[in-house]
Amino acid sequence: MRSEEEMFRLFHRIAEEDERIRVMTLEGSRVNPHITPDIWQDYDITFLVNDYDSYLKSDDWLYVFGDLVFLQKPEAQALFPPDFPEGWFSYLMLFRDGTKIDLTIIRLEQTEAYFSSDPLIKVLLDKDGIAPELPEPSDDRFSVICPPESHVTDSANEFYFSSTYVQRALFREELQTVRQLMERRIHRELLRMLSWLSGARAGFPVNTGKYYRWLCRYLSGEEQEMLAETYRLGDLTSAEKALENALTLFGKSLAEVCGILRYQDPGYHDAVTGYIETLKKERKNVP
Repeated sequence: MRSEEEMFRLFHRIAEEDERIRVMTLEGSRVNPHITPDIWQDYDITFLVNDYDSYLKSDDWLYVFGDLVFLQKPEAQALFPPDFPEGWFSYLMLFRDGTKIDLTIIRLEQTEAYFSSDPLIKVLLDKDGIAPELPEPSDDRFSVICPPESHVTDSANEFYFSSTYVQRALFREELQTVRQLMERRIHRELLRMLSWLSGARAGFPVNTGKYYRWLCRYLSGEEQEMLAETYRLGDLTSAEKALENALTLFGKSLAEVCGILRYQDPGYHDAVTGYIETLKKERKNVP
């Protein structure tokens, strides 16, 4: 894998030799002061250019970055919606040496919109002095802030109601349905509540990272193990245990969040777990 020094020399050479590129910036984890650097980090590079359309005529120019083995162009896909607005085009590139570059080309006219879109931007090259003065890169915008009481109640409502769908799917022995509901609804709200728990314990705002990567910093060992159990969905028995752990962990987290923030606990836990127990008893009577 090429070193960071090699890569930045390459980026500067490409940008300096191409008259269409007027500004080059670095974004993402390599700018984030809270990220510990490692060799797996992407290079998130953006070119602000004065001839945007010329880049879209062919992908051949991308080989200047190295031995390209795989390319994704989100703004050119039909099945998925584009990541960026009109006038922005991204290339997600994998290279044979293990390097990954996420390159974005942006029309020069959209300079102002670009610099206001992300707090993690570092200017690497500005040929015309058009880049604004930027504050120190910060990921504070992505921190978890203290939720209003209505959000806590709504999250709990969604979680507990969704848990009854999971239990019904378990009764029907529809394991794939269980997995989808756990991923899309149960884990979504469980992780949200755990992030609020983190803030309630440590003080808001709190940074749990992209994909909740730092969430476990704020959880006890028992809570971490219980969370891990909610992802064990290999068969119906483990999936039922996963739901039970999710209900227990969410209920305890909700109670603590409400206690610390002095919100009223909506009382869903006992109502819904009691309802699920009723369903289980009724199931025993099904021939």
